Amino acid sequence: MVDHLLCPDITDKITSYSTIIIKKQYFTVKLKKIISFPKTIGKFDGTKTFLLIFFGVVLKKNIFLLLIPFLTIFLTRCANPVTPQGGPKDIHPPKIIAYEPPNLTSHFQSRRIKITFDEFVQLKDVRNQITISPPLLPKTDFSLHAKSLLVKFNDSLKTNTTYSITFGEAISDLTENNILHNFIYVFTTGAYIDSLTLQGKIIDAYNLTPQKDVYAMLYVNENDTLPFDSLPYCVRPYYLAKTNENGEFIFHNIRNVLYKLFALKDMSGDFLYNLATEKIAFCDSLAKGTYVLPESPDSLNKKDTLVKKDTTSRLLSNVPSYFLRLFEQVDSTQKLLRSDLVQQGEVRLIFKFPTKKPVFIPINFTPDGKWEMEEFSKKKDTVFLWLIKVATDSLILKITDTGNKTDTVIIDLKTKSKKKSSGKKESEKPETLKLSQNIWGNKLNQFKSDLEITCSYPVSSYSFSKIILISGKDTLKPKVSFPDSVKRKIQIKEKWKEEQSYRVIIPDSTFISINKLANDSLVFEFKTRATKDFGTFKVDITMDHKPGNYIIQLLDEKEKILEERMIDKPGKIQFDYLFPGKYKLKAILDQNQNGQWDSGIYLKHTQPEEVFYFPKTIEVRGNWDIDETWPL
Repeated sequence: MVDHLLCPDITDKITSYSTIIIKKQYFTVKLKKIISFPKTIGKFDGTKTFLLIFFGVVLKKNIFLLLIPFLTIFLTRCANPVTPQGGPKDIHPPKIIAYEPPNLTSHFQSRRIKITFDEFVQLKDVRNQITISPPLLPKTDFSLHAKSLLVKFNDSLKTNTTYSITFGEAISDLTENNILHNFIYVFTTGAYIDSLTLQGKIIDAYNLTPQKDVYAMLYVNENDTLPFDSLPYCVRPYYLAKTNENGEFIFHNIRNVLYKLFALKDMSGDFLYNLATEKIAFCDSLAKGTYVLPESPDSLNKKDTLVKKDTTSRLLSNVPSYFLRLFEQVDSTQKLLRSDLVQQGEVRLIFKFPTKKPVFIPINFTPDGKWEMEEFSKKKDTVFLWLIKVATDSLILKITDTGNKTDTVIIDLKTKSKKKSSGKKESEKPETLKLSQNIWGNKLNQFKSDLEITCSYPVSSYSFSKIILISGKDTLKPKVSFPDSVKRKIQIKEKWKEEQSYRVIIPDSTFISINKLANDSLVFEFKTRATKDFGTFKVDITMDHKPGNYIIQLLDEKEKILEERMIDKPGKIQFDYLFPGKYKLKAILDQNQNGQWDSGIYLKHTQPEEVFYFPKTIEVRGNWDIDETWPL
């Protein structure tokens, strides 16, 4: 019986005597060379051990050479292949072992830079990750050769200027994709490296979310022919930095002068503010850099001092930060954005701003009396025209608002016939006036609104007395009315009881529309809600920091506006009958008191109206009251 087997590592080619030691009687069998083995054989089991002993005995009988082929096949086919173990996984980013010219070079005159690493590297997303400040156009070329990164300049360099190339997350090793985070190469065409730092954060002005891939730009007042404020429109910035996923930016190695700080979501790639849809931000005052105590000098034998650690925040704790609010500058001129035919006899007009005194004048026909009825959306930025006496196939309309001409539009009034896939027309059913109700899940939230029925067209004639409301065995006599001017919504009021079942019967032809359509019979049942199904949120707004006129908005998790309140002094606000769930609370400092959030205007130095969020998510539960204090 064999106690133990020791087998040495087997190389690709056995070029000397190898020894297999079989411990039992402590005898040794030596095998001659000539045999080629795979580099990795695997572990031997008991059967293989027995056969090795057998071959050792055969060797003494001088017949080993006859069994060499069998031994080779057996060891090759019967071993359990094991992947070679290459040691622990590489988790380190590539290291820089040489620069040409050296980092932090002064009197820089080269047209290219060569950076060599200790391993093969790859470049990713060069356009978005690598930033050169001051910017260069035509753009710089980046390429790889062996283990080196080559940077070739296609633009001339300014005299006496410090340049920095920030690589972001563009460089990583080839095998494990370990990223060299925020490596910076700095050089100057002058005698010394500028040493100041300026940093900040850019957020969306309306929802306060961090803005990624936005350019922070610094301008110096050295242009005699252009006003300082117009520089973002006409010239490229003196320094350039790009925000990370947290909206943060940092300028390294800048001059000791005052700067205009501007931010741009550049859509054209030319570093100029020349598109109306480009979002911008600006600092009200001139910005200045701060001196940061430098780390130990750069050395090839030490870790590169210009490689920043990968942390959640890139901002330096001992340096002041500038916070900018990004916005899209809005043209204040009223415009018609869209016009279309919703259904036969219904035209929709969508405006850029809420309408004030719109006038609609048909051009291609002369109206004989009232030809339309106007219905406005809640914010009055959308107008629905219900056509009464229009016999043409199209409508040419001149539109003005507050006396100013807005637009002239042509609207096709023809509706396409529905066809089957065979090409034949469907058997058309007589069109009817459609009715819908504000019942969700067969339940009415009577605490928020009464029962409301909406007609697909405005109503011209009706008979409220035909409507039947039943509760249990009782037939009720609710109050029915039209709450809107075009008579498209029907409101049914009653002293609703909690958790009570109701039934509504509306006979056919109870309502006749302006285009002579009648409703079909409608019967539906629903149940009212109970107070215990809802929660209440109360907030005491103290205005300790910024008194003023505020729009207070209750939002759902997706930031849809559920309720709005206007306040101009400290006090309590209560939101009743809220479904269980999570809510947000938002406040807009309404400086011009127009009841809406307004964007900024750069050339007028007008910042967008300030927005604040309640610091906690509001979690409402059924039959619970939540009380909070908000020191705005």
